Amino acid sequence: MDNYKELAKQLVEDYISDNVPTYIKTRKEALEALLEDTQDVFGNLSGSRTVSAYKAQEFINKANAVFDEDIIELYAELGDNYMANTLARGAEAFDVVTLELVAPQVINAMLEANQ
Repeated sequence: MDNYKELAKQLVEDYISDNVPTYIKTRKEALEALLEDTQDVFGNLSGSRTVSAYKAQEFINKANAVFDEDIIELYAELGDNYMANTLARGAEAFDVVTLELVAPQVINAMLEANQ
C-alpha cells in the first residue's frame, strides 16, 4: 500500500500547489476540502488517472496491489465482492478506487504533519 500512499500524497501535493494560490486560502483548507471531496485529483470524475489501462496496470503491478493485505482489507470493508467487482471493471477503475480508498489516511497524515 506504500506505493499508493506515496502516489496519493504526490497527487494531493500537486493539487495543492496548483490550487492554493488561486482558489483556496491555506494548505490546511485545501486538505480539509479534499477530505470532503477529492474532486478529480485521483481521476475519479474522468474514470482514469493515467488515461491508459496499460499504465494503470503497470502501477498496480509495481505496487503489488492485488496481493497487498492492507489494500485487500480496505476493499473488504466495502463488501465481500467489492475488490473482485472493481477488478472486473479494469485496471483504470481499480487504480482510481484504490487511490480513493487510501486518500483519507494520506490526507489525515498530511493534516497532522501540517499542525
